[in-house]
Amino acid sequence: MTWLGVLTAFAAAFANALAIVLQASEARATPLEEAVRWALIARLVHRPRWLLGTLLLVVSWPLQVLALAFAPITVVQPVLACFQLILLALARFWMKEQLSWVEVLAALAIAAGVSLVIAAAPHHTVVHPPASRLAPPLALIGLAAVAVFAMSRLRGPRGVWLALGAGLGYAWVDFANKLLSNALAAGRWLPALLWLAGVLALGTVAFVQENSALQRRSPVMVAPVIGAVQEPLPVLMALWGGVEVWPGGAGRAAALAAGLVLVGAGGVAIARSPAVVSITR
Repeated sequence: MTWLGVLTAFAAAFANALAIVLQASEARATPLEEAVRWALIARLVHRPRWLLGTLLLVVSWPLQVLALAFAPITVVQPVLACFQLILLALARFWMKEQLSWVEVLAALAIAAGVSLVIAAAPHHTVVHPPASRLAPPLALIGLAAVAVFAMSRLRGPRGVWLALGAGLGYAWVDFANKLLSNALAAGRWLPALLWLAGVLALGTVAFVQENSALQRRSPVMVAPVIGAVQEPLPVLMALWGGVEVWPGGAGRAAALAAGLVLVGAGGVAIARSPAVVSITR
């Protein structure tokens, strides 16, 4: 069943990649003074391309939750990073951009990293750890995301900080999606509703910060910062919170760490590539 989760996560990654292409140029065409304000979203909803990108994000969310019902988050999270590969493929075959050896190596690094993670990750389990175990990672990352958002509103938005806040918020959401998936699988409807509310709240905050960051910086600067936080952090939160049972073994731990590093490094390299920039202008 793990492979079903991998395929579903890849479908979510595909939707995310198309969403980035559609939303990036629209966000940069909005007034800078609306950054980190709900007025930014109110303006963007009148732009059809941005709306289509948002619809794709909405579609990708249940796909991610479904993927977590079949595969552990330590597998799903790196597969979601494959949206970088999809952006590269769009640049090559849609925009006819030539790829450099750096971009090819980055794509191979992501593919190798995802393969390592799938091989080393624990088997899919549905674990319901106590609240005392879940509270530390949820509180730490959630408060950090809200703090960056509040600081941006009070002291003025800056692109890097906005991207960092978006990455923290999305990391919290990705981890909460795992808890939501577990609650739905067990038929625990009240916890599922609570996790759903949390996902919508933190997801909205992260969404506003991401679009505000895209006003000030190109995706070539925003995507690496968000990805560097969002990709590995939910995996670490799941292991810290006891949501997934680690089978042990230094070799498996080293393979998992190496896979995450490869995925992260490849993602940063692709996000900075001129080919990817060409389709997000």
